[in-house]
Amino acid sequence: MKPNKWIVILLFIFSISTTACLKPRVGLDDTVWGDQAYITGVVLFKYTVVTNQLGYTDPVSGYQNTGITTPTNVIDKNNAMITIAAAKGTDVTKMGIRFTHFAQKIEPLDGAPPAGVIADFSKGKFVYRVTSANGIVRDWTIMISVAP
Repeated sequence: MKPNKWIVILLFIFSISTTACLKPRVGLDDTVWGDQAYITGVVLFKYTVVTNQLGYTDPVSGYQNTGITTPTNVIDKNNAMITIAAAKGTDVTKMGIRFTHFAQKIEPLDGAPPAGVIADFSKGKFVYRVTSANGIVRDWTIMISVAP
């Protein structure tokens, strides 16, 4: 009888501990953040091949995320426009873009490449929709060129 008693007690404790996870989650009120549909920074990057010996007989190759120098990087909050000029000689067909923002979501529009992915930016003009936590939406125009 005693082993059955311990099994019942353990099952009771187990059932109480697992049902605590079934309580509804507390949602945060995103509207307190107000209008944050702004992009505060833009970084262009590329992947470079890195080969190391690492003590093996054959070299090991991998990719390293490398920032691209941008002599011009102007953010105009009033007109929702960003002008970026990459350093001379930059291959804009094989680079990516990253944004710094306080928004809830950024989505590419009209065929703009998604952020964080290596893509072709030779078109020069791209539009990204920025949505703040309280639902305000701004379409940002990104102008990318290569410095002469």
